[in-house]
Amino acid sequence: MRPLALAALLLATPLLMAADKTPAEAPASTSAAIKKTAPKIQSLALTLIAEEEQWEFRPPVGRIDPFFDREAVLRIDRAIKQIQADSPGTPSGKPDTSRDVSDALAWATAELDRIESLVAQRHFEDALKSTEAAAKRLDRFANEAGVDKVIVRLKVFRDQALEALIRNEAQAAFDALALRIDGILWAENGTRLAIMRGEPRAVGVNDRVKDCTVINIDTDRVDFRFHYRSSRSEQSRRFEFPRYVGEDSKSSKR
Repeated sequence: MRPLALAALLLATPLLMAADKTPAEAPASTSAAIKKTAPKIQSLALTLIAEEEQWEFRPPVGRIDPFFDREAVLRIDRAIKQIQADSPGTPSGKPDTSRDVSDALAWATAELDRIESLVAQRHFEDALKSTEAAAKRLDRFANEAGVDKVIVRLKVFRDQALEALIRNEAQAAFDALALRIDGILWAENGTRLAIMRGEPRAVGVNDRVKDCTVINIDTDRVDFRFHYRSSRSEQSRRFEFPRYVGEDSKSSKR
């Protein structure tokens, strides 16, 4: 606004000066045109000046005024924070965490639904990471009503995901043994034996083959007990895996 008013004044000044000149100094036609135009320009300039006087500076939100004492402002902020920290939030003198608990409970409920969906879709690695992160976030509210139940459910999902991951690892290790059943020798009332590729003789129940123990021989499959120790667990785990006649490790993968 200020540059506009100044420009109007600068434009009007020569015309006003020209209007004050005598007829001897300017042609009659030019003098008449100036006298006719000068009042309009003068009126416009006065209007712009009036608007300029009404203008008010309004600083934007968050603007830091350089004339304020910044050190004084920081001292006041620290004093306010100290007062808030020293003052009790509840009559008992403990800070009021009811809002924090309700927010955490709402978030945890939604997170449980997401983790349950991950487990159902067999995304066990993502489910395990999510349960551990959620349990860590809710740890400081563990004694609050409602939150403790959510933590228990998180542990259940965590155990399910961990068990599934360890079993998948054990299945892969068992498949790596490449056991193959070529046939079953059995009689109605006799002992059943399994003919396994690479073995010098038929094997029966309780025989060991490549660190596996035969625990059952059926008409079309052999069940093995397999011990596996995962890096996710401190103890060795025992698993039972079947191998059907003519099935190899590749065809058993799902």
